[in-house]
Amino acid sequence: MTIGAIILDIVIIAGTIVIVALAFNEDIKTGVIALLIALMVVGGIIGFEFWYYSNTASGSRALKNQESELQNGITRTIKVYDVNGKVIQEYEGKFDITYDDMRILFDDEYGKRHTIYPSTGTVVIDEK
Repeated sequence: MTIGAIILDIVIIAGTIVIVALAFNEDIKTGVIALLIALMVVGGIIGFEFWYYSNTASGSRALKNQESELQNGITRTIKVYDVNGKVIQEYEGKFDITYDDMRILFDDEYGKRHTIYPSTGTVVIDEK
């Protein structure tokens, strides 16, 4: 799970504890019913999060993005090809990559910034 999901779970659980405690102040029967409902709701939310992060592409991407952010990049190979398919540059190392329609930007392990403009060829980025 991502850090954001964990924080959300903590907030939901804390709020649920307050609600259940207030329900127990009413009477035991109301408290027990509130506790059972709270356990089902919190269990459902956490179960959905586990399913989402392990069974969907967007969940997997969120985990991979967090891994890259927290570990200062992911070990990758970047190959830049010219328009004829010849490799003109190759980079290997731990990179966190930023890209848009105009450029690919990354800093290598030595702190050197690289900007690649893919309009003149093809760039292939593989995770090791």
